[in-house]
Amino acid sequence: MSVHNRLVRTLRIIEKHLDKNEKWFRYPEKKMQSLDTEIHAWDKEFQQGIATFENVMDEFEKIME
Repeated sequence: MSVHNRLVRTLRIIEKHLDKNEKWFRYPEKKMQSLDTEIHAWDKEFQQGIATFENVMDEFEKIME
């Protein structure tokens, strides 16, 4: 095997391992995107619930006066 062929083979092996590592490094990013979407959906629903509760409390406060 010539030096050139060994070098090319070695570079391909390195490239393959870097691609695998890159996939593992990107996994948390993908997970964070889905988690971020879930958090925003929950927060929107929670804020609507809080707004409704505050409106009810304001009405209750008016009744108590």
